[in-house]
Amino acid sequence: MRNIPEHDWKKLRSMKNKVINYACKRIFEKIAGILDHQEGKEHEAYLKLWKLMKREDREISLMFDDLKRSNAIHKLAVWKRNAMISAEDFSEFSDETQQIVEVLNGTLH
Repeated sequence: MRNIPEHDWKKLRSMKNKVINYACKRIFEKIAGILDHQEGKEHEAYLKLWKLMKREDREISLMFDDLKRSNAIHKLAVWKRNAMISAEDFSEFSDETQQIVEVLNGTLH
């Protein structure tokens, strides 16, 4: 697979902080849901938190670790698969990039 077009690469890089903050916000909301219902089940809540953080850490890693132009389309596909970007933001990428992301996510054949 070839590298992402320059315009799309710049767009993706400019969105990174917004997307990572949104991802963290969603994780914090999940954590709050667990903490809100821990009374009398603290150990169970702790185990849920541990499993959640382990799972979410893997997803954060897939979405953001080692972001470079050569893997940008794959990172964008994971963002889209995890609903990290709006349809409006996604539409700002080139048609070519959108199609590749859809193929990677199995939504376009």
